[in-house]
Amino acid sequence: MTETPTRPSDELLARLYEGKRDLHAAQRALSLPEKLQQLLDLQKITYEILRSRGVELEPWEKPWDIEP
Repeated sequence: MTETPTRPSDELLARLYEGKRDLHAAQRALSLPEKLQQLLDLQKITYEILRSRGVELEPWEKPWDIEP
């Protein structure tokens, strides 16, 4: 017999939504160069994950080789 998943508590959901609002506020406050740096960092992380799985990317899909 399988267990029925339980719904997260209202308190947990409220804390998660508050954290999400705080994160979005912090992201909005970043300067354009900081936002671009985050984008480049995320591209590199994604590229390494895909590469570790043996996924070959087209040249235009690889991380940009630029400095913000």
